[in-house]
Amino acid sequence: MALQWLYSGSTVALQWLYSGSTVALQWLYSGSTVALQWLYNEQKTNDERRNNEPKAKKSYLNIEY
Repeated sequence: MALQWLYSGSTVALQWLYSGSTVALQWLYSGSTVALQWLYNEQKTNDERRNNEPKAKKSYLNIEY
């Protein structure tokens, strides 16, 4: 688990990460640029892998303005 906060001049950024099965969030504001990034990854158990199910669920979101 990690949380980072950055403020420098006209740039503000926030980053958060949880490492269990991977959760991430990044947010950035810099002048006229705003960005948001999201990642989610749920690992499957070994039993589910043996049953030929997908190894991981993944979700991505990238927004930039």
